Amino acid sequence: LFGYNRDNFQYDRRQRLQMELQASELRIEQANLWRQDVRNTMSFTPRKCEIYLLIIALQLNASACALCKARVPPGSPAWLASCHTLAICTAMMYLILALWFGLHAFVAAQAYKVRILTQVVRLPIPSWEQLESSRTYLSSFEKLRGQQMFRVPFLAAPEGESKGSIGPGPRPEEAPTPAAATNATSFGPGTREG
Repeated sequence: LFGYNRDNFQYDRRQRLQMELQASELRIEQANLWRQDVRNTMSFTPRKCEIYLLIIALQLNASACALCKARVPPGSPAWLASCHTLAICTAMMYLILALWFGLHAFVAAQAYKVRILTQVVRLPIPSWEQLESSRTYLSSFEKLRGQQMFRVPFLAAPEGESKGSIGPGPRPEEAPTPAAATNATSFGPGTREG
């Protein structure tokens, strides 16, 4: 009986360790999906900024050409030539500001993406204490009550169950549904549920 119960204890503990490792892998996979969502969402801004910056650079080039090569017709009043120059210089100033802000938006979007990926949606790597708590030493079998060590199979209730219960766990109709389960994984201040 002692050998049977010891083997049963080892089997249960191996199953518990496999369950905890599988749960850890699923949490990591879930965090990877969230990180991919962040990458996909944050890639919109740099993509749009690239298009805007290209158009701004082309308009800036056209304004510079207009300032250097465009001339007012001979005999035009002086105020028309000065308005022409003023309008082109103002356009160039606004285009340079737009180029500067576009570059700033591009860099800021990349920086926020990195910040979110490194500080908010981190991979749930288990700590040393969590790994240690999932381990079970065989010496813990020796700490069980003698009644559990020499339990007769199918006659006495296994550890953790009362004698009145039937079967190893809840019936299928009583088992909690995934929608009712709570999200026990925390990934920092930006925890995402659902």
